[in-house]
Amino acid sequence: MPKLIRQFLDAVTHSGPSYNAPVLPRRGDAVEAWLKAQRDEYYPDHGEQWSAIDDLLDEYRLHADTGTPLHEHVCEGGNVDDCAGCYDAKNGASA
Repeated sequence: MPKLIRQFLDAVTHSGPSYNAPVLPRRGDAVEAWLKAQRDEYYPDHGEQWSAIDDLLDEYRLHADTGTPLHEHVCEGGNVDDCAGCYDAKNGASA
């Protein structure tokens, strides 16, 4: 029972050997390289596809630069309080 309690506390406090931190995006990692390669395949003849992948690459790099996990919201300024409207808009809520 003490092991179960310790694992629970580690998970709740996000520390200790039982907690597995989420993998954070990093500049220059394999995912960024793959996105860039996919984007470059569409240059210069396929503007819409290139732009869509470039937007994904920009978003990935923003997450990497701010240290934000991919499943969390991130704003250009890095402060969610500064962009409450864009967070609501992305989630379909009214601002």
